[in-house]
Amino acid sequence: MKSNTGKRMSREERREQILESALNIFIEKGYNGSTTMDIAKEAGISEVTLFRYFDSKKQIFLDAIEPILVTSLKESIVASKDLEPIEKLEYILKDRIKFISKHHEVIKLILMESQINPEIADFNFINQITSLLKDSIKETDMEIKDESFLIRLLMGSILSFLYLPKIDDGDIDNYVKNLIDKIIKQ
Repeated sequence: MKSNTGKRMSREERREQILESALNIFIEKGYNGSTTMDIAKEAGISEVTLFRYFDSKKQIFLDAIEPILVTSLKESIVASKDLEPIEKLEYILKDRIKFISKHHEVIKLILMESQINPEIADFNFINQITSLLKDSIKETDMEIKDESFLIRLLMGSILSFLYLPKIDDGDIDNYVKNLIDKIIKQ
């Protein structure tokens, strides 16, 4: 629970505090194991106050993960749009690996919950990354013998950082350079 230091929070600050608290609870207990009461308690507010900001637990979950996944994905696309094709693919791979390493607990939660919980299965993180990679590969003008194999190779590489996260930028840069070299030399 965050300390308020005596200052009254704005509506947006309170909302962000609730979302941060909710993520902590969802990571700890999973979606089905969490209650709005747990989230309210973690945020240091009443459940009535929580429902002044959100209509349901599902809305809290989706609002908590949306900026982490969608916004960061859109930022990656925008930041790489003026790069040369191979540099763009390299940038996106580095960005996704750094992102997954940094947010591995939340990503594991999302992937797990989307497989077992039909209530939130409509948010497909894997399809979004796959689509981004396909578009990036097309822009490289590389001769691709087997696009399906290449996408699996790249997705496997990115998702391996869920379980073996790396924070060191140098390690990630070297990994991506080696991966790109192997792909180009195919």
